Amino acid sequence: MGRQATAARAKSLLAILVFGASLFLGAAGEIASAADLIWEVENPFRFFKPSRSFAVHEAAFHAARGDPSRPLPPDIIWRTERALNDPDCKDSSTPDRCAATAGKRYQQSRLGWAAQTLGETCYESSASLRRYSPTCERKYTWGTVREDYVLPDAHTVLIRIAPELLANLAGDCAWTWQPRRAGGKSESKRIPCKDKLTIARVPFALDQKSSGVAVTAKLPDGRELAEQVVVEDLFIVALGDSFASGESNPDRPVQFSPAREMVYDPIVLTAQVYLKERAAAKMPSFGLASNDEPNPKVLPRRFMDDEASERFYKLGSPEFTAAFEKAAARWLSRDCHRSQYGYPFRVAIELALENRHRSVSLASFACSGADIAEGLFVDMDPREGASEIPGGKVRAQLDQLSDLLCRGPRSHNASYTLPIYTHGSAHISEQRISKSWCPPQLRKRPIDVVLMSIGGNDVGFGALAAFSLTESLGDLAPIAALAGRGARYGPQLARAYLGVLDQRMKAVKDALRDGFGVAPERVVQSSYEPIQYDETGALCGSQPTLGMDVHPGLQLNRQRLHETADFLVELLARLECISGGKSNAKCPAGLATGAGTGFRLVTDHIPEFGKRGLCARDPKRALADGIAMRMPRKPANGDPFQPYSPAATLPYAHHWRLFRTPNDAFLTANTHREGTPIIDILQPAYAALYSGAIHPTAEAHAIVADHVVRHVRAIVDKPPAKQDVVEGNAQ
Repeated sequence: MGRQATAARAKSLLAILVFGASLFLGAAGEIASAADLIWEVENPFRFFKPSRSFAVHEAAFHAARGDPSRPLPPDIIWRTERALNDPDCKDSSTPDRCAATAGKRYQQSRLGWAAQTLGETCYESSASLRRYSPTCERKYTWGTVREDYVLPDAHTVLIRIAPELLANLAGDCAWTWQPRRAGGKSESKRIPCKDKLTIARVPFALDQKSSGVAVTAKLPDGRELAEQVVVEDLFIVALGDSFASGESNPDRPVQFSPAREMVYDPIVLTAQVYLKERAAAKMPSFGLASNDEPNPKVLPRRFMDDEASERFYKLGSPEFTAAFEKAAARWLSRDCHRSQYGYPFRVAIELALENRHRSVSLASFACSGADIAEGLFVDMDPREGASEIPGGKVRAQLDQLSDLLCRGPRSHNASYTLPIYTHGSAHISEQRISKSWCPPQLRKRPIDVVLMSIGGNDVGFGALAAFSLTESLGDLAPIAALAGRGARYGPQLARAYLGVLDQRMKAVKDALRDGFGVAPERVVQSSYEPIQYDETGALCGSQPTLGMDVHPGLQLNRQRLHETADFLVELLARLECISGGKSNAKCPAGLATGAGTGFRLVTDHIPEFGKRGLCARDPKRALADGIAMRMPRKPANGDPFQPYSPAATLPYAHHWRLFRTPNDAFLTANTHREGTPIIDILQPAYAALYSGAIHPTAEAHAIVADHVVRHVRAIVDKPPAKQDVVEGNAQ
């Protein structure tokens, strides 16, 4: 325990004495130190329904931490991630070798930890209206109870007698506990002294004086031990874009066939030889590739129900389509490509792991493709599943948060002026956007911390990536049309959008104040990690197709990447100016944010990415790592996949590169465009680019989380201001 915990225990003991010393006096007139009773919140990460989901992280945390008497390692989240997701095999040097030396947990570890917990969360993933359940049925050792997700009325606590006090002590102990709030009913129980006591419902209130219980334990020798059990309950909110949503890291990645291929060419539907070859459904030959080079239209195929049952669905048939869709990646929220690997989840889980007197609720609304206008303030197009959503749009993140927090109608109106533009156009206009906020008295509770990643899409992050990865607009025009965006332009146009980013960020600050009473210092904004460096720190591009041979139109152009990299430096500098860089002479004069938003802009993680960009290979095995970055393909003679079987892909194992290549994205999320035939020749390029290419891996999210959590700790150590202290001008 640290100094703060020690002080808290001392205050607890003092409160016990004030509350009523006679209640806790033992037969010998002795009151023991609060440290003699050890307690913890059961299932403290309230996003998970059952305790076993949190237990997965708890076991990994303890294994990664080591000696609990030593200070917490600064990279504890990364260590925990590796303990959770390192594949269970003796030789992980290549995917095939890992599969050949697999242990009992190989398949489970290969799919990643989030696949185990995906069906056990308080987020309604499968509903047409995806949302955090207002009340969630959570499971404890004593039973199940429906709890308000945002503001619980009680927590389950496990409490025991310190082991050193149990030496030479046998028999039962008499426990008594009573709510600290006035009029609370006292309860008691007699159990063996060595056992833990479960207090099923420890009352919680935002007013700490009315929260918790006073507990005593009477030992067989007459001693009485006392403790004040008061749970610290945090509400963490995450807003923003794909760098917060977990894009490229589905909770359950796609699994691929070890033998079958996918031919992206509608002409094969009329090729009788193709159909006859596959009628046997055993080990079909694939003669569509040339003798010298693999056919770029032939790629790994998802492992589908027909293969599992040793059948063959005719390509293009309804059965094939249904099986293909059933084998898709699974996300916490597929409309936003939001997953549990996003760094906000890791930060929130860590807060619960490192302080077991704490309970944490997380509501992340981060959505891939979101910018400040389309995403935070107004509805946006989903990444997937438009047909499943009423209206085909993802609701504005600020509206979703308002609905979750508000006890009644949103009647406080405000409007915000935002620069509006169509990506790809230089025309920028101003537009007033009206919002209805929840009145302060109807908000269930204050928000303790807001985690946010925003701004990249406002300046056209995806378009700049396409500018660096493709030779011309013609290479990507059909895919851009599918995506519904102006998907390729250079830094010159992006600079025009950068010029009005401060106005958009001011609107964010004002909306958080007006709508939620969030003080700026409680907003932790993460800056963007550099993606452009190889393992030596040099600019990517020396091997133009490294990690992107999934499609012949993809290759890094070093000159364009250099231009884009220069612009990204400008973006990061502007984010610092917008946050609080008024004193920096390099900041533009007259920024809309004035002295700054006051948000905590996290930049200290950036150096860790300096030699681990999109093209970075493991310096100790650069040649082998480069080979492993190729897209698995079958040779024309029908030999097994090279350089490894796609069925052995290790999407969540350790890699030197901390960003998904287009090949990685295809093999992990394998997103296909709805409304377009599955075997259309545009689908591989779409799957390579819109499955999360050029986004942080799960390992990278853990690294970011290690830095962000340090700032969050500093915030949660301070009590939040009253809601009305930071109210704005909403009327």
